[in-house]
Amino acid sequence: MTTSYALITPSYRRDFERCTLLVESVHRWVAPHVQHYLVIARRDVALFKPLLGARVELIVVEDIIPRWLFLAPGVRRFWLSARTLPVRNWILQQLVKLSVPEAVQQDVLLYADSDMFFVEPYDPRSYEREGKVPLFVETGQRGLIPKNDEWHGVSARLLGVPRLNSYDTNYVNQLICWRRTTVQQALRRVEEVRKREWAQTIAALRAFSEYTFYGVYVDAVAGAESCGHWHDGEIRTLNYWRPQPLNLAGLEAFKAARRPHHHSVMVSAKSNTSTADIRSVFLDSICPGEPRGRAFRSFHEIR
Repeated sequence: MTTSYALITPSYRRDFERCTLLVESVHRWVAPHVQHYLVIARRDVALFKPLLGARVELIVVEDIIPRWLFLAPGVRRFWLSARTLPVRNWILQQLVKLSVPEAVQQDVLLYADSDMFFVEPYDPRSYEREGKVPLFVETGQRGLIPKNDEWHGVSARLLGVPRLNSYDTNYVNQLICWRRTTVQQALRRVEEVRKREWAQTIAALRAFSEYTFYGVYVDAVAGAESCGHWHDGEIRTLNYWRPQPLNLAGLEAFKAARRPHHHSVMVSAKSNTSTADIRSVFLDSICPGEPRGRAFRSFHEIR
């Protein structure tokens, strides 16, 4: 049976221009069988509606998270909760990602933040190995990522597996690949271990990584083979993580570091790099003269 894929992008008002760039790059480079879902809070829906089309659909945050989580007028840094302390946007965003599997039907979910975009043809089916899909896991990371041990430890506690003093693995990257049913199984495991609704358990946390949680479940509970994953340590996105903005010259130097295996690029929104400059260096230079804000040449024509 052919595996179906969905690209999932949570976004919000301040990242609208970056999300627009991502949507345009999906039209240009991503195989047409991949449906793209934008996950947006209700107050930002009107702004994002022009991006919708045949392959871009909208999921409203408030429609998929528990009703006891809600926004207050004028509040943007956290969500109010009837069952926990106020939930910071960082944790809420991870709750949203974990809630998406109940809202879509595709077999595999590809999470793409709105500050990344594609620069090469991309078909996720080309990365399957005997029906198994990639699970990004980077080894040799002991002591290199400030909160990595904490994220692993929290996930181990939620899933009821032994906690180690330190961890060598990292599951955080761009374009993370989850099997929908595996996420659902992991969340049921949390409810069995913690004896309450998974969303309430995670909403009360102050440190959590959804990608680490999924990776720990696959590797420490269910087993990668059983979940239909193969371990993939290749970083296929060219990443810029620093908070300092890049000017045109800096973007050109960054672009020069691209290698053939980089099918996408991420320039962190926290860097406040001009989206117009990113477009000029990465997209317009690759597909000059193509109109913006509409469907582009097909994936097969570009390929």
